[in-house]
Amino acid sequence: MEPTAHEGRPTGDVLARVHREEHSRLLATLVRRVGDLDLAEEAAQEAMETALRTWPERGVPRSPLAWLTTVATRAALDRVRRDAVHARRLAALHVQEGAAVAPPADEAALRGEDLPDERLAMLMGCCHPAIAPADRIALMLRFVGALSTAEVAQALLVPVPTLQARITRAKRRIRGAGIPLTVPDSPQERARRLPLVLTAISLVFTEGYAASSGDAPIRQELTAEAIRLGRILHRLQPEAAEVQGLLALMLLTEARAPARQDAEGTPIPLEEQDRSVWDRDALSEGLALVQVAAGREDAGRFTIQAAIAAVHAEAATFEATDWEQILALYSLLLSRGEDPVVRMNRAIALGRARSPREGLDALRELEGEPGLAHHHPFHAALAMFHEETGRPERAVAAWQRALELADNAAEQRFLTARLARLEGAG
Repeated sequence: MEPTAHEGRPTGDVLARVHREEHSRLLATLVRRVGDLDLAEEAAQEAMETALRTWPERGVPRSPLAWLTTVATRAALDRVRRDAVHARRLAALHVQEGAAVAPPADEAALRGEDLPDERLAMLMGCCHPAIAPADRIALMLRFVGALSTAEVAQALLVPVPTLQARITRAKRRIRGAGIPLTVPDSPQERARRLPLVLTAISLVFTEGYAASSGDAPIRQELTAEAIRLGRILHRLQPEAAEVQGLLALMLLTEARAPARQDAEGTPIPLEEQDRSVWDRDALSEGLALVQVAAGREDAGRFTIQAAIAAVHAEAATFEATDWEQILALYSLLLSRGEDPVVRMNRAIALGRARSPREGLDALRELEGEPGLAHHHPFHAALAMFHEETGRPERAVAAWQRALELADNAAEQRFLTARLARLEGAG
């Protein structure tokens, strides 16, 4: 076998990386080929299991994604032949017998050319008007964002069983109605679906930037994927303010990543970050984008959020932050629609702009909000303002509640340290 770029790396590591970074691309390619989400999922899983058995013996192929795509396509065809239910649907599927031997796209990839990326098509397809609005984002995050069911539930602030029901319902609807997971031909239809696509991409980025589970506080494969999808959308629709706004928001937020954790991976709060290590190129690109987006008539919530990130980016120090401007921007954001997390962030900005007491009062007005009851950043914010207003016992209780709710190991270390510091001071 010819030398590959993966030589020297354990096959398990390579496969784990491919699964983490390329599984959604594999799934989107298979959906495009076989026209059936369940069949694509089953075939992708079978290909991964085959790789786990054969790569340690035969070596990692030159193009793991192309190899997996070919094996998965064959697996899909085998399932169609074996399964009477799948066989009856064969006429409605896109599977072609010739693809079972060596799909042309895979041959190209094996020669060093890229496979076509079908993820944007799948994103647009998931926003088909026949799919219930509440189900679309769940579907996109699960299968294009490659988030686990628990991660999607966390991102959408809903219980896991509710999320599972949404995904099942959406898949049943796609299958029953024969909904194509493709980019619509009509520019008007593409424009109608764009807001949901932007929301899904932003949620993928959020999950990557503040991971709800796992060991690391940041999942760079998700933030990189969200930014890549944002760039694709920007190339397709360069005049759309909200596309510019979302890309700007992600770049300005990602620029702070080098300062957001210490050597052990524990999060560092904004007020303690070394701003000299922020990514200046990403900051410059993000600031330029938000400046243009803010001047457009169709500027919306992503552009406002990007403007908030820009205010942070332009402050030389935490103390120099223009909190009054951030407070005004959060108020503008709330005027466009109720959102408990935006209300929480506005309360924090109020506490910084005016006084910790005012911030605490605003947060306490949200204590009965169902969407925040299990949101650990809300309880951490309460703890912070209880500390700053001289209520250590209530601060301890709030830090403990935040710690109970946090599933991410790095966040747990941060919250444990805050709790220990406060208890030690007492």
